[in-house]
Amino acid sequence: MTLRPPPLRRRARSFFGARGFTLVEVLVATTITVVVAGFIVIVVSNVSGFWSRTSGTASAEGQGRFIIEQLTLDLQSALYHDDGKTWLAANVLANTNNTGLWNTTGTTASAIKPNNAGGSLQGIAIGALADARFGVAGTWLRFFTTKRGSNASLATASAPVAVSYQIVRRATSGNEARSTDRRYLLHRSEVTPANTLTAGFDFPATNSPYAPGRNTATVGSAAEVRYPTINSVIAENVVDFGVRLYVRDTSLASGLRQVFPTTNATLAYEAKSPASVPAAAAPFPEVADVVIRVLTDEGARILAGYEASPQRVTAPTGRTAQQAWWDIVLANSRVFTRRIVINSRTL
Repeated sequence: MTLRPPPLRRRARSFFGARGFTLVEVLVATTITVVVAGFIVIVVSNVSGFWSRTSGTASAEGQGRFIIEQLTLDLQSALYHDDGKTWLAANVLANTNNTGLWNTTGTTASAIKPNNAGGSLQGIAIGALADARFGVAGTWLRFFTTKRGSNASLATASAPVAVSYQIVRRATSGNEARSTDRRYLLHRSEVTPANTLTAGFDFPATNSPYAPGRNTATVGSAAEVRYPTINSVIAENVVDFGVRLYVRDTSLASGLRQVFPTTNATLAYEAKSPASVPAAAAPFPEVADVVIRVLTDEGARILAGYEASPQRVTAPTGRTAQQAWWDIVLANSRVFTRRIVINSRTL
């Protein structure tokens, strides 16, 4: 008797007669597909988030280093003359009134950068420089330096110019009335050599030739020192900028004596005399510590949502609006510091 193998089980036939899959096979295949798709979504999401954070940090790094390098070039070429005039001035701005250009349209009033009562002058005189907070609008720094040029023509001549550094929260485009994208922009205004010569070498606290009026400010004009045009922006998402100024003093262990700021209430400084002048009331600094705080791209997005009206991001329970603003900034920003030796020259 010949033994035959048992017949193979045939697949179920579909309505059209072709061989199909059983319900169990379909369920197993569907489950596997869902698991694999979910795994892919998680991987892609993680990679996308990592890329976003990395690129945002890289952007902040690039901007911060560029600002520091530009400040180094400018301060190392700073100029002064012992004539009783102000050749370098610095003001920690306790409010946004300096330029009249700050744009708060469409924002929640309590959610913009805190005023001094909110601790924005924390540690400007002492303590770790990276932890200091320099007023609502940072530090307004202006001085005279040497414009670098090829000397091929008058327009490219290497000559003394007035420069100014200042933060303004405004639209990122020239058409500020229509733009809804407002950022904290750091301006570096440079007056042309001809306009600098006309305005003179002096930054007095009042009646300054470098602040004749906001409506007169154009690129390269003297008025741009106080009222910067959008063309003078060198970096965006800069939420704080400050300096500490020193002169050499061999009687101190550090070899340096801090002349500005000397206390958290010292918000203005006008350097009028060379540091070599005995008992100079306002000596020209020989060393400067500079600090820049730049938001990452993700930090700028979160802060914009917090400042918006209506708010897309709100303060956590138990945190005030001012505390929440700094919580966002501290968690999503990069700080850049540098000590710069000012190789000042007499004009």
